[in-house]
Amino acid sequence: ADDYIAKPFDIEELLARMRAIFRRIELQDQPNRAVLTFRDITVDLDARVATRGGTPIELTKREFDLLAVFMKHPNLVQTRDMLLDLVWGYDSQVETNVVDVYVRYLRNKLDSAGEESVIQTVRGMGYVMRT
Repeated sequence: ADDYIAKPFDIEELLARMRAIFRRIELQDQPNRAVLTFRDITVDLDARVATRGGTPIELTKREFDLLAVFMKHPNLVQTRDMLLDLVWGYDSQVETNVVDVYVRYLRNKLDSAGEESVIQTVRGMGYVMRT
């Protein structure tokens, strides 16, 4: 068991936790590929190296993990809670705004001036890498 909810509980909270667990199971069941490619961005999961247009991108561990989640699931909206679970871990005590901060860091490292961001904000939901 990786979750516990004490009585009395709100049914909406229970349903939200169940959805989060189902999402984690679904995302974990998808096969890992050693090298992921999205447009001109390449991520080597084994070597933990990311490049854009052949130029290496210096990423922290969290930035790399966050980019890998987006690259594994392009066109799938990632909620802040999903990203917290997948990148920081289920038991993490960080606030959800840390996701916004790290997405900004990632955008600053990935995007060129004047072009549309690779990582799009889906208002009220989360973030997505769209093809």
